[in-house]
Amino acid sequence: MSAHRTPRDAVVLSVQGVSRRFGAVQALRDVSVECRSGEIHAVVGENGSGKSTLLGIASGLLAPDEGVVEIGGNRLNAAHASEALRFGLGMAYQTYAQVLSLSVAENLYLAAPSQERPGFREMNVWAADKLRDFGLVLAPDTRTEDVPLAQRQLVEVVKALLAKPKVLLLDEPTTALGPGEVEHLHEVVLERAALGVGVLYVSHRLPEVLGIATRITVLRDGQKQGTYDAARMSEDHLVSLMIGRPLQLAFPHRNGDGRRDDVLLSVSGLRGERIGPLDLTLGNGEILGVAGAEGNGQDELLRCLAGVGRADGLVRCNGSRVDLRSPHVALRQGIVLLSGERIRESLFPILGVRGNSTIQVPRRVSRGGWIRRGKERDLVQGLVRRLKVRTPSIEQPVRFLSGGNQQKVALARPFLRGDVRVILADEPTQGVDVRSRFDIYEALRAKADEGVGMIVKSSDPLELAGLCDRVVVISRGRIIDEIRSADLSERRIIEGIVRSKSGERSPGPVVPAVAEREGG
Repeated sequence: MSAHRTPRDAVVLSVQGVSRRFGAVQALRDVSVECRSGEIHAVVGENGSGKSTLLGIASGLLAPDEGVVEIGGNRLNAAHASEALRFGLGMAYQTYAQVLSLSVAENLYLAAPSQERPGFREMNVWAADKLRDFGLVLAPDTRTEDVPLAQRQLVEVVKALLAKPKVLLLDEPTTALGPGEVEHLHEVVLERAALGVGVLYVSHRLPEVLGIATRITVLRDGQKQGTYDAARMSEDHLVSLMIGRPLQLAFPHRNGDGRRDDVLLSVSGLRGERIGPLDLTLGNGEILGVAGAEGNGQDELLRCLAGVGRADGLVRCNGSRVDLRSPHVALRQGIVLLSGERIRESLFPILGVRGNSTIQVPRRVSRGGWIRRGKERDLVQGLVRRLKVRTPSIEQPVRFLSGGNQQKVALARPFLRGDVRVILADEPTQGVDVRSRFDIYEALRAKADEGVGMIVKSSDPLELAGLCDRVVVISRGRIIDEIRSADLSERRIIEGIVRSKSGERSPGPVVPAVAEREGG
């Protein structure tokens, strides 16, 4: 089933007239998509548009109510994932189908076809060769749970390619990747396409889609809006097809209502795992962006400030010293962490929207130790409307919500807490559709206008340039560049990251903007 034997432009995946209903929800209605050998066919749409259902049906995980799926000319019977693999389909999952307690080599070994597996004693050597083939520098005996998210995402793609598939399905393959990792992944994908592999590429990042795709199919509310030549498609037109109306691709206006010249958060001599020494300041109502190549300490910075990661140094919030040894103390002092691992660390998947929203503020909805359900319900429903959470009910378990709506529920807690001073947001729009992304930007900016300071870590330079008031670039755990509002742009941020990877330091000292305003 080598991709080398597939004729150019042959249809390697055919999904014809598929429909699928889940209870009262029509997830897909009469959708047809074809992927040819050697092409990169993108599928785009908002969360809830039917993309995940389409991939589930194409990969044999779900059976369609109507319609036919063919892989390499072979008809897929019902829901049969192993049959799909045998016909030549590879799938890289957004949620990572990996056993975290096993090593990287063991995960690759499990994913490889039996005829491709070496003897068990040769497994590490074999895995090192496979990783090297795909340009991934990673020790094969590393426990998977200790591997950074960006590399785990690349490992997922390597797993899918071990069987030399005719068609490769990529579900949000760049959500945890920085610009350098995205470029590397795209090189791998383009190489496989050149060898005849058909690629079905699902992503929310429209500039990446337009940069790599041959054709683009748009889904909206479970229905196909058409298939288009990527070279003739603009980002504005693509967005309007996805949401059904034109959308100005703009970020909330920086009106600075909550900004003051005084320092809200000061960090001096911070040292922790993979970071430091590091100094920075954050002003009231300021949104400070954190950029850098993946794995240079951005995640550790946020976790140390929240008391989750071990660190030493002097941190003051609103004039009071923060105990870095305790996340509970940091939370009581008004520092809230919104983790990039929202399902694992920010939310309780089996609880509903109501339970997740109010779990940190029981006193606001109780009297005499008893929860007042009416008050709680009114409070949460008001917040659902304000944050534009799309849910059939506030009792809906969050595990059944789209990624964008899950993130909005996680955001609900800082809105309900009256003592929040600093929000630490790790990849706030990771895996989030276009409309939800702008809802989240508006919510964050509204909170900043109330005087809350924010530190936002994102792998998307465009997001940082549009949302933040100031951006610092981190390399090897230290701040090596600072970009003020007047110079803030996607290109300038990328230049800062590239300089950090080449070891070149940005000219001039890094002086915190607030300190400069104070004459410091």
